Amino acid sequence: MNKPSSLASSARSWRDIPQVVAPRSMSREGRRRLTMGFVKVGLGLLTFALIAWAGWELLRLWQHDPMRLAAPVKSDPLRTIKLTTNGVLDEEWVVEKLALPRGVALMELNLDALQTQLLADRQVRTAVLTRKFPDTLLVTLQERSPVVRLRIADRSGQASDLFVARDGMVFPGVNFAPEMVAALPWLDGVTLAPLKAGGFTPVAGLETVADLLETAQINVPNLRRTWRVIGMERFATYGEILVRTEQVKEITFGLRDDFLTQVALLDAVLAETRERPVSTINLSLGKKQVPVVFAPEGAASALAPAPVASPSPAALRDTPRAGSNGKAAGATAVNGAPRFIVSISPNPES
Repeated sequence: MNKPSSLASSARSWRDIPQVVAPRSMSREGRRRLTMGFVKVGLGLLTFALIAWAGWELLRLWQHDPMRLAAPVKSDPLRTIKLTTNGVLDEEWVVEKLALPRGVALMELNLDALQTQLLADRQVRTAVLTRKFPDTLLVTLQERSPVVRLRIADRSGQASDLFVARDGMVFPGVNFAPEMVAALPWLDGVTLAPLKAGGFTPVAGLETVADLLETAQINVPNLRRTWRVIGMERFATYGEILVRTEQVKEITFGLRDDFLTQVALLDAVLAETRERPVSTINLSLGKKQVPVVFAPEGAASALAPAPVASPSPAALRDTPRAGSNGKAAGATAVNGAPRFIVSISPNPES
């Protein structure tokens, strides 16, 4: 026997033989299971999409038309209104403004309409209303703070004070401390433009006035306390703000230099002239030249009177007519104090 041939035969295996295997065909039961798997995945995706759409519709309905949810959704009557504010308004004011009927359900509240009611008072800058179940309405307010005040009056002598905020909004104002109100300067030299819906258009330039008052309050508070009237009759044309104080008849501030520089210069001028009464100081020309006019010897301190702006549209018929030069045809008195009538837009704005 040939030994090498025997060894070669024993080394071969069935694994070395090429084999062609036909793929197993899927049975009918396998195809059914595969089809059902695809159907289940499709139904799951469709169900998820329907749930998401229904949730979105409910959220949109909740935000814009909650009254439609009031019937099917059980809701307790409103028992508490909780107020959070950065100002002086209180929960009693909110309750009065909202005027909600007794026993109203929390879900029956139209939050958009209630927000509009609160924003109708211009003391309120922003208002956010939120339901807190089971029976609480949360009200969050951002209020306007007054920068100056003005007085409107009719010919009969009925006078009322209004406040003007940094953004120029004019509003009656409530709950302000008397000492804070007394410290506010009066505003003069402006034109009040009435709105058809009531109130007035914002007064232009009040943000600049607010910057001046803030700068003075921080750096020369003792001088700031003597400021009585802020005149804006030259602001639109010349960029000048006129300040009338207890000691100085008129101080003119301009926009050429920053207010900190002008306030510091005013303090220095008053320190240099403390032994003589000063009538006017003009700071609008720059620190290199400050015209100062002295008052006559023995002249009394000119305490600036409270100006009175033009009245509201309801009182326009009682207002003295202005002359051809646009100025009031004479000044009358309100409670014994002189008043000034500023011009007013002849046609209410929409």
